Amino acid sequence: MNPESIYIHIPFCKTKCPYCDFASWAKKEHLFEEYIDALISEIKTKCEAYFAMGNLPQPIHSLFIGGGTPSLIPPDLYEKLFSELKKHFQFLNDCEITMELNPGTANDNFLVGYKKLGVNRISIGAQSFNEKILETLGRKHSVDETIEAIEKIKNAGFTNFNLDFIFSVPGMTKQIWEESIYKALSFNPKHISSYSLIIEPGTPFEHIYKDPKNLPTDDTASEFYMLLCQTLNENGYKHYEVSNFAKSGFESKHNLNYWLAKEYYAFGVGAHRYLNGLRTANTKDLDLYISNPNIETIVDFPINYDFEKIMLTSRLNQGFSLKSIERVTTKDKHYVKNMLNTLTEGGFIELFEDNVHLTDKGMFVNNEILLKLI
Repeated sequence: MNPESIYIHIPFCKTKCPYCDFASWAKKEHLFEEYIDALISEIKTKCEAYFAMGNLPQPIHSLFIGGGTPSLIPPDLYEKLFSELKKHFQFLNDCEITMELNPGTANDNFLVGYKKLGVNRISIGAQSFNEKILETLGRKHSVDETIEAIEKIKNAGFTNFNLDFIFSVPGMTKQIWEESIYKALSFNPKHISSYSLIIEPGTPFEHIYKDPKNLPTDDTASEFYMLLCQTLNENGYKHYEVSNFAKSGFESKHNLNYWLAKEYYAFGVGAHRYLNGLRTANTKDLDLYISNPNIETIVDFPINYDFEKIMLTSRLNQGFSLKSIERVTTKDKHYVKNMLNTLTEGGFIELFEDNVHLTDKGMFVNNEILLKLI
């Protein structure tokens, strides 16, 4: 299967959030140009090698520029990057080109420049419309800056934008969460993504919240999630993936590429790619990447592709087949049949002929459900 999607990682931020474990650094503005040059070198070298092996370039359906905070980089540097990409890839006329943007970094001239380059979708890291929750998350932007960012992207001509949110944050109440959801809806975004706060190893939050008692319970997180699902459904958003909701026709092509277990290109420090059945990753060392951007290591080589595919596609609202469970399960048929009945009665799944569909309640615990079945 030939890849149709590209991920580009931009690792620069104004400040590092205490819950973030991504490859990102603050106060590295002096490295912007060197980093883009390294990206261009990586793209050139790896594409030439990949296509020399007999792989044929396919039309690109999606390009996602993530981070970090990609909106810190000026358009003239992206112009160099896009020029190199277009030497190796054919971008379809309706290619989805997304750039992540953090409130407080929305620059009118930059936004106009991004749009001229072909960026047609902006993903805003709002995280909350409550000042207290933003402070708890260590975010440096204000609610007003999020609103200002939305106004700026609209003024620049962007009609397709996503808002990112985090729920189940210490101090968050049902009322605070509900107010954030309705505030988001008032701006009519085409897409909303929302994630429960996860305490990642090695982050400051691991030490701040080492006592689980200081965190919302699983039941509270589930309540927040169900409130989100219900409210967005009532307001015309399709719940197409565990954490993603979209107006009809605005499901993220890039997201779907991942969850349909398709292959993809990826470039940049810490970037992970999936090509020719092999997953590889770049170094997470920024200085090492800039000095030699062509180093990559094998992350894993899945032996059971059926298992991997069901793990990924189970996140989608389209469901998965009973036959796919039979191909990977270690449980006997009677156990699986009884478990499917139990999960149906519990409101976690719905069965349609030979397909299993997770309900909103089931999507919140999709991994646990799969472990029970396989």
